Amino acid sequence: IVSKLPIAGQCRLDEQFIYVDGKVKQYKIHLTTGHIFMSPNDQYLCIVPEKTVEKSKQSHLFLPFEDDAMLSLILSKVLLLSQDEQIQDELITRQIKAA
Repeated sequence: IVSKLPIAGQCRLDEQFIYVDGKVKQYKIHLTTGHIFMSPNDQYLCIVPEKTVEKSKQSHLFLPFEDDAMLSLILSKVLLLSQDEQIQDELITRQIKAA
């Protein structure tokens, strides 16, 4: 899936992680847990998905992996971190800058 995205050049995979090159930091996301670690010292980055999205605001577009919650979570983190310079959430940016 990632290889078909416009950000494919910023990502690479191994058996345990997907690596994402942002403009601010480099990240690795564990493929089983979804945990994010930042380079150079593998500091943990906590990003918690918002669960308060109203059903009326959700897209009606079918995604082939929509029943796979972990894949959806990982892909959303990959897309977010690939554009880390545009993140506006203060809790996330504070963690990235502190690392």
